Amino acid sequence: MARSKAPRPVKPDREPLSPLIHGRVRLMLLSRLVVMPTAHAFTDLRAALRVTDGVLSVNLTKLESAGLVRVEKTFEGRKPRTLVRVTDTGVAQYRQYVADLRTILTGFD
Repeated sequence: MARSKAPRPVKPDREPLSPLIHGRVRLMLLSRLVVMPTAHAFTDLRAALRVTDGVLSVNLTKLESAGLVRVEKTFEGRKPRTLVRVTDTGVAQYRQYVADLRTILTGFD
């Protein structure tokens, strides 16, 4: 008995949501940086997001490697200070992520 072949679903041109941004910590981080695009101290971000140094560091490294944030290491006196800023690319990709999310959520009003 021959099986009928169901049509294959059409694949979109790209992922529906950016896996880079869709991670919980990265999404919270970018949301905070885009809303307040000034430089943020690593310690302030860690406290605001309620994550450990390691979790924040790993997620910042992923975003920095993709060019979505810029991390600057400076000193205040002898004390090291890490500042994080969102890049223009980061703002653009975040806005695209939000637009993609709105497209997915249409009809759930």
